[in-house]
Order: sequence, then structure tokens, then C-alpha cells
Amino acid sequence: MTVAAVGDMIFDRQVKALIHAAGGEAPLARVAEHLAAADYTCGNLESPLSDGGTRAKGKEICFRGDPRGVAGLELAGFDAVSIANNHALDYGSEALDDTVAALDERGIAHSGAGADRDAAWAPAVTQVGSATVAYLAFSHILPPGFVANDTRAGIAQGRNNMDRVAAAVASAAAEYDYVIVSFHWGIEYVDDANAEQVRDARRAIDAGADLVMAHHPHVLQGVERYKNGLIAYSLGDFVFDHYSRKTGEAFILDIELGPGGAGATAVTPVYLDQYGRPDVVTGQAASTILKRLKSVSAKHDTEVVIDGDLATVAQ
Repeated sequence: MTVAAVGDMIFDRQVKALIHAAGGEAPLARVAEHLAAADYTCGNLESPLSDGGTRAKGKEICFRGDPRGVAGLELAGFDAVSIANNHALDYGSEALDDTVAALDERGIAHSGAGADRDAAWAPAVTQVGSATVAYLAFSHILPPGFVANDTRAGIAQGRNNMDRVAAAVASAAAEYDYVIVSFHWGIEYVDDANAEQVRDARRAIDAGADLVMAHHPHVLQGVERYKNGLIAYSLGDFVFDHYSRKTGEAFILDIELGPGGAGATAVTPVYLDQYGRPDVVTGQAASTILKRLKSVSAKHDTEVVIDGDLATVAQ
């Protein structure tokens, strides 16, 4: 089974302007064929998809994405998205409900936020051929009032809650063929994963996850082969307007999953334009991205092998 994984996606600000001008499929149109070719595609939906709700009080940056953006997710073949992040409730439970409804209508599974704790923690389960895939999403970035409880809508808490996370992963691993864990974590604009990220990612693999795919720093961080699993500490942004060359650099990770865990893994470099729209790059732009990924991955004793405009993760 092939898995394509990407990072943070918003459908607000300049991305929303693009949608207004060119339609909901436009943000992902240039990479849709690549993503849809995988058996399973996942990423982080960083903005609610809604025209309603009330802006969170006292929160400096709030996103509310154009609901038409879901058409781009469908075009690109997304099977599941994380909604466990620090923007899921930027416009309250009403906008979160709208987001869930929009995803459900298009058949895109989701994990990490919901009407209460049980909904937020429920794995997104997808049948892929003869295999079952469980996708679980958690956030280490926890704005006040965003964590779901028994009576409050919100997100699934990862930070300082790894006993529960590990138990959820182990339960999923016992029931489903493959388990993918999404974490929203780390420090923004920092190239290296911190000790908390490394510890918690490895614990998720130890509990039974095959892949840990993470995001939030807005820059790429390293990948690591750990036991039979694969960790991407930050996939960077993917559909996101940005303010610097570095925050526009990201990658698509294509992984072969089998009974032995994470196998052959390919890296495709992408760059985001002024509208936050990703496109595959070549030449010097590709080289810059791949060399950075190689450098930060070496710190996790994992080799990224560059071959022209693409790369692989050594086994």
C-alpha cells in the first residue's frame, strides 16, 4: 500500500483569494495527480471550512477557510485529514461542525477534533483494498479552551497525555492493519525536532504506529527510520501563504507500507507560490529543499539519498 503524506493546509487569506478567483480545486490542482495516485493520502487541515461561527476572543491569528476548498482535497484524493491543531476552533464549535460536515459530504475521513472527547479521539478508519487503515490525530499545541472534554467540542490533546495516546494507538494497532499517527507540535520556524517530539514520536511507534506524520513548525524538519516505522517530524506547509523562501519549501512523502512496516520511501520537493499553492520543483529549488532535509535527517541517523530532483529515505 502506498501512502502520500503532506503538511499544513489552510484555505484562508491568499489561498481564499485564489479560490474566489479560480475555484475550490485551484489550490491543489498542480499536485492533485501525484497525490491521487497513492492508495492513501493524508495531511493536516489547519483551517476550519465554514462561513459561520464566532471568532475566538483574544486569539491573534484565526483562520476560517473557504468551504469550497474541500473540492481541492477531493480532487487530490485525500482519504483522511487531521483536524487536531491550534486553529480547529478559531471560529468555535459551529465552524468545527461545518468542517466535519463538509468532509463527511465528500467522503474524507478525519480525526483529532469533534463535538466531545470521544469524537475527537476516534480514529478515522479507511478500507484500502483488503487492508484497514486507522488514522489518529493529536495536538501538542493547545490554545485555552480548545481541548475537548466530555461536554465540550475541541481537539485531542497530545502533549503531557502520552499514556492515553499510546493506549489509543495500541488499541488501533490491535484492530486494524495499519496505523498512522498525526501530531501537531514543535516550535515554529525551527529546523530541528526537539526532545519532546523525538520522545513522543518514538513512543507512538513503540505502541504500534507504522507512521508518524507531523506538522506545525511551518518549515521542514527531519525524517527518521525508527524500528519498523517512519517518522516525519515536520512536513512543512503544503497549502499556505507564506512570508519567506524557507517557509514556502516543503515536500511530499510517499511511503510503501507492508507487513514489515514502512518500506521504500520517496521524497518529492515542492514550493508554494504567493497564493500558497504547491507545485513540484526541479533544479536549484529542488536541490535546496532536499539538501536541507538530508542535513536535518542525518541528526536522526537516517540517510536521505538525493538523486537529481528527487530523493529516497535509505532503509
